[in-house]
Amino acid sequence: MLIPQVPFFGLDRKQIDLKWVEQGYGLEANIFDGESLHDKSYTTKFSDVLSFVQTLNPSLLTLHFPTDNADYLNSEFIRKQLYEFINLAIKYNAAGITVHANQFMNMAEFQTYNLIDNRKRIIEFFKMIDEEIKGTNIWIGVENLPIIGNLGDDFDPIFVYPEDFNDLVNLDLSNVGITWDICHWSITYLTRLGISKLLRQEEIEYKDFHKYINLMNHIKHLHFSSFKHLTIPYSEVRCFEGESPTNGSINEHLLHETLLKVKNQVSSRNIGIVFEVQETDYTNRVKSWETLNWFQKNITGIQANSNFLKI
Repeated sequence: MLIPQVPFFGLDRKQIDLKWVEQGYGLEANIFDGESLHDKSYTTKFSDVLSFVQTLNPSLLTLHFPTDNADYLNSEFIRKQLYEFINLAIKYNAAGITVHANQFMNMAEFQTYNLIDNRKRIIEFFKMIDEEIKGTNIWIGVENLPIIGNLGDDFDPIFVYPEDFNDLVNLDLSNVGITWDICHWSITYLTRLGISKLLRQEEIEYKDFHKYINLMNHIKHLHFSSFKHLTIPYSEVRCFEGESPTNGSINEHLLHETLLKVKNQVSSRNIGIVFEVQETDYTNRVKSWETLNWFQKNITGIQANSNFLKI
């Protein structure tokens, strides 16, 4: 079953939608920027918020490790903070943690970046992490990123396509798997499709939007939203993630179809699906509830004798 979640800034309890929790849905505590980890009061503040969340007893709690300024592969400080993040997740009964590869680079760096070797380094790192958390109930989901950053000028190319995860999933790790971001994948898919039409080169098109479904046995977690506008280098166009399914650039029916495929794969286990939609005011959510309504209408129904959404 899929458990709808909303994200909130992990240092601001005012962003927690109490009604959302009361309705039986889940939460994801997100620390967005690694700069927060340098604040001497960070651990205390985060612990206080997580302690408060515990009193609410949400149906599901997950954490999201910082993305910006958070290169745990090459920074000993950030690496230690990731371990502290894991300890906090265990202490406050979070189900798991989403982590990006966090290997951001500009366009010039991307041209000569050794993608294969650095992906191997990341996978070896998570293999080591898996050994250290084996025996706990915590999972770590490594997230796919879009083919290009939202401003069209940076990249985190380690995990973009379903096949980028092959070497990771072939290890069949016990606690480390995948967080699949459907919005990020939609951006990648539609960008490839657009370029294939522009250049009249059909081989550029990624043929199967739903190919990631083959990874479902290794997918621990899902992120969901739509987006508005595609960007490419030099375009000066910004891509806006976090749109509702009815207002995005990706075909709404395609989102509906792919979630039905997900539904058919997860009936025997609990998986959180975080509605990563942009709000004008995160203390007064509107789009999150609209997305939930769309989700219920298009994907599922409420099953009897349950206090949270089942499909």
